[in-house]
Amino acid sequence: MRTLISSIVLLVLLGAGPKHDAFDTILKNHVATGHVDYKQIMKNKFDLYAYLDYMANTDVSLLARDEQLAYYINLYNASVIKGVIEHWHDGYSPAEKDYQLFKEPLVNLPGGRKMSLNDLENKLIRPTFKDPRVHVALVCGAVSCPPLLSRAYQAEDLNETLDANMKRFINDPNRNTIDRENKKVSLSKIFDWYADDFGGKDKVLGYISRFTEGGSVEGYTVEFKDYDWALNS
Repeated sequence: MRTLISSIVLLVLLGAGPKHDAFDTILKNHVATGHVDYKQIMKNKFDLYAYLDYMANTDVSLLARDEQLAYYINLYNASVIKGVIEHWHDGYSPAEKDYQLFKEPLVNLPGGRKMSLNDLENKLIRPTFKDPRVHVALVCGAVSCPPLLSRAYQAEDLNETLDANMKRFINDPNRNTIDRENKKVSLSKIFDWYADDFGGKDKVLGYISRFTEGGSVEGYTVEFKDYDWALNS
């Protein structure tokens, strides 16, 4: 363990930041078009656990801003996968037992601290980074969530990746529907639940218009889609 910690500190001092190669491999092997093969991940779960142990021994305070945000996004997504495989049964949903997955302290942080997924998102990531694009990167394991990428997040291209995520998410008719003829949009509940992160309810359409194909949707009538909590498998 001491060797692992020393290696991480050395990487940070060299400006390399934490390595997400192990998670990258898991995602490339077991995620396709946003669908996650949890059963196969279960068969090699110790690869995931080893990555999460590595993350729990990273001194985040030494990282640059984009390295920190990439770290926390990967930590959240990997911890969701861990939680799903630990609760797995046929027909499992992340909404089971009053959303237990998001309330229990299953996230391991540096210094031996533990935190729930809800707290990681709402008490750490959102207030620290104040970037609404995290909502298309943090994947809660449900069908209506943004699709999980088949790669880990990296600081080097984080801004470009988050922009691409937002554009893809907003223009995905399964998650957001734009009816230009009737000037009406049916949006993901994410834009309702987290409206303040997008500037407030009266600013949401202005925000998404930066990413909509075919021009602005400002002034359109808004409704919100039901959220599908079926597992994204």
